[in-house]
Amino acid sequence: MKKINTIQGFTLLELMITLAIAIIVASIGVPSFMGLIRDSRMTTLVNDFLTDLSYARSEAATQNKTVLIQSKSGTNLDWKDGWDVYIDDNSNSTVDAGELLRTHNALPSGYTLLANSATFDSQVTYESTGLMATSINGSFFLCMNNDASTARAVVINSLGRARIDSAPGSCS
Repeated sequence: MKKINTIQGFTLLELMITLAIAIIVASIGVPSFMGLIRDSRMTTLVNDFLTDLSYARSEAATQNKTVLIQSKSGTNLDWKDGWDVYIDDNSNSTVDAGELLRTHNALPSGYTLLANSATFDSQVTYESTGLMATSINGSFFLCMNNDASTARAVVINSLGRARIDSAPGSCS
């Protein structure tokens, strides 16, 4: 009668080779995953801004009042410190008690949101009709680490409709 060896398992060499392959695959996958995280964060931030622009336009038309989106940065063209959306009942371009509709906190470190036009230097104004207070097109550029290749653009036409464009712009 012949005895059959039924011991099963992995040798140390097989485990080391498998571990080496797993490390190589992980080292290839992690950098591309980091790019995915960066792109996802950029998409989220630009969608936040687009949503607030659309909300302000909608509220202006719905409530038949002037609605402003105003930069918290205090410096021209720079919106990285966040923004407020509010109804400007007394037309003083300042957020007063009871006027604030929405606020957005500062962007994460390394991100910038810059307007390309003096028209949108520190605020965007929607009239009670839902149209822009000015009839000039403009853009905002969201960038990470001042890298124009990562830029996302929010383009606002003269009627106040905003859209996202991936065309690179100026990040400085």
